Amino acid sequence: MATEHQLTEITDLTDLRELQRLYLIDWPRHCVGYFWLDNYLRWLKDDPQIRHLTFYTLDNDWASDGLFLLVHRYQLFFCNLSRRRPQLERALRLLDWSAGYKVSAIHAEHHLVYRQLLAELRLGMDREKNTIMYHLSCERAKQLEIECPAGYYLDRVRLEHAELINDLWSARHPGSLYLIQLLILNNTNMGLYEKETGLLCAWCLRLQSGFLGALEVRESHQRRGLGVIVAAAIAQAIARDLQQDVTALVNLSNAAACRLFERLKFSLVQGEHYYWSMTLPKASGQIDWSYDE
Repeated sequence: MATEHQLTEITDLTDLRELQRLYLIDWPRHCVGYFWLDNYLRWLKDDPQIRHLTFYTLDNDWASDGLFLLVHRYQLFFCNLSRRRPQLERALRLLDWSAGYKVSAIHAEHHLVYRQLLAELRLGMDREKNTIMYHLSCERAKQLEIECPAGYYLDRVRLEHAELINDLWSARHPGSLYLIQLLILNNTNMGLYEKETGLLCAWCLRLQSGFLGALEVRESHQRRGLGVIVAAAIAQAIARDLQQDVTALVNLSNAAACRLFERLKFSLVQGEHYYWSMTLPKASGQIDWSYDE
């Protein structure tokens, strides 16, 4: 008789911390899974009642291969240590796909399983991007030299800027404004402001995956090197405040972003490709992720 598998929740914080520690092996090979867990464990520490947040594994066995699926609102992340496909495929099949997901950091070794599953479930896709990963060690990030140009100052991004950041974000989608607000409130971020006007000219946020994201310079202030400054500043802040390495995903077509991170001495992680993707709801075919908590 075939074994009937079950998608089970991981609810014990001690288990989640033990799961996170598994992802320290062969660092930074599994850093993406580590940072996803780290982000939400920090959020849970500040707010133990976060809604719409669930950690899953298959058959209550996260310890043997670190397999977990993380769902927060409409966002999905999945990972295992061996990157073997059968167990992960079984877990993904048991997930409810009816409302659609924004799926982040799909490792290239899991991408085929994901695409085959979408085809079998007859799920449409809104968009998908292939990215490469850059990495900077904590120690090197601490040593970055940051020279803020005359007439500017560095400070945290304020919540009042969430709409501006969301409007200019290349990954903007229904529901992303609330996500940007969460990131501003809970994660390391950095903004570069004009002293005279207080205008926010450049910014960068840290995503739940640990990656630097929403890195942007106002069009009126481009070609002044401000993107490099704000990226260096947030990298240094992550290293000093969290004692963690810094990572960034860059779309394959974004040569300017590659040059920026290489200028800051980030290393391209060879052979590591990650995809992010948006699946459409099964019934309506229309994304509606605009609800909040």
